[in-house]
Amino acid sequence: MYDKFEQIAATAQVCAAVLGNPLTGDFVLLPLTGEPISRPDLVRLMLSGLRLCGVVGLVDGCQRTALSEPIEDADMRSLAEGFALYCVQVFAEREREGHIKNTTAQDDSEQWLRRLWALEDSRTG
Repeated sequence: MYDKFEQIAATAQVCAAVLGNPLTGDFVLLPLTGEPISRPDLVRLMLSGLRLCGVVGLVDGCQRTALSEPIEDADMRSLAEGFALYCVQVFAEREREGHIKNTTAQDDSEQWLRRLWALEDSRTG
């Protein structure tokens, strides 16, 4: 059975570790891409004094967060905004690389909505 951190990491389409120091309000999102962290980045993180505070992920289109300890509301908002921007970057890159296909079926929905919008409103006489 997975713990709360592993559950998000295992099911998320996009995931990042939350490293930080809740006392100082310093936080960093570390993308969990399945690729190992480079030695210089690992040394930099170890020397920064930040520790694992949680995991944030995009699971079925919803942001999910598991934290090891409470984080101030303002810091949580900043983390959520930063993660949202990271997700945009990830999906833009996936689309550029051709990993995301247009799954919208070609039909006449748009034309139907335009015709519907153009109808006269019978309530106004």
